[in-house]
Amino acid sequence: MRLLRSAVLTAAFVASAWTVLSVGTAGATDYPLVVKDLSGREITIPSEPKRIVVQDGRDLFALALLDRADPFARVVAWNNILARSDPASWAVFQKQWPESSAKLIDMKFGDEGQVNLEQVAATRPDLLVFQTRVRQALDDADLFNRLAKLGIPIILIDTELEPTVNGPKTVDLLGKVLNRESEAKEFTDFYAERLAKVQAGFAGAEKPKVFVEAKAGQKGLDSCCFTHGDVYWGKIVADAGGINIGTQLVKGRTGDVTTETLIAEKPDVFLMTGSPFSNEGSVSPAFGLNADKAAIETSLRTLSERKGFSYIKAVEENRIVGLYHQLYASAWNIYAVEYLAKAFYPERFADLDPDADLATIIGRFTGLPKGLTTVYGAKAAPAK
Repeated sequence: MRLLRSAVLTAAFVASAWTVLSVGTAGATDYPLVVKDLSGREITIPSEPKRIVVQDGRDLFALALLDRADPFARVVAWNNILARSDPASWAVFQKQWPESSAKLIDMKFGDEGQVNLEQVAATRPDLLVFQTRVRQALDDADLFNRLAKLGIPIILIDTELEPTVNGPKTVDLLGKVLNRESEAKEFTDFYAERLAKVQAGFAGAEKPKVFVEAKAGQKGLDSCCFTHGDVYWGKIVADAGGINIGTQLVKGRTGDVTTETLIAEKPDVFLMTGSPFSNEGSVSPAFGLNADKAAIETSLRTLSERKGFSYIKAVEENRIVGLYHQLYASAWNIYAVEYLAKAFYPERFADLDPDADLATIIGRFTGLPKGLTTVYGAKAAPAK
């Protein structure tokens, strides 16, 4: 009897410990749970997911808002885009969570959602998390039906096609699915307040024409200019009160625009997005965690001095700004909206402090170390 009582007490202690680990500060979610994902599909989540596969590694920024003690705790496999597009920020996450970040399988999914289902199934996942932008590839591969036969639920999220509309919805959805509703609400309430302030601030103003050079300098100084249409950075520019001229200049989601076209279009503001890309020959501004602001400002100036750029209106008037490229696909994109609004309308947003809000996001809503030298936005250094 004494042994039985001891065993019961031990089991109760273990169960209690798991409950604390699993639930954290969130109210308990009831499973099975039926949700609609960002594509409108209805999915049943039978129990709290413990082994998830993540198609786009930049969704780590959303997971960091929810599983604050360890955003890698549930992840068994993913596409580690961060290691390839921003090794410096990846190193920060590795240092903070060395053991859990080391155990992940990097499946290097194709950018359009190509999946080796056998390889995925071998990780014994209980949830797949994919971006909505790859849905066509999933449909073409009949992946939804194949996963259903295996009993593996898949949810589609979106932080890219409609960043400011669906970014918070993605955090809310993941909060429900992962039993982190309180954490999700804390962040999305903060996000909604900041976004409303920006949108009220530029109401009625004459909007500036903005050109976005996405991944500026990734292919060296001789390359110009890859841009986004009415998605990705194009949406963020619009939500910050600008007119994205790439929407009219490219067919489809992305495309290239010549310097001559930019001279003719006369943009009021030139936005360059950058990241410490790992490819050879990149001179992209190395925005991110533990970044060097002076070096970034110099990089923006160097890129603005490319052949023919002196004839572009925004360059002539020194309205050159830069932002961390991965923000367009990050749940933290409110920083980009605030930074651009302040750049577009400096007098209207004189009191807006995007860097303070970014520090709040990292310090209050994640488990990342405080005091990081985070540079997500900058202006070009003065011309010599």
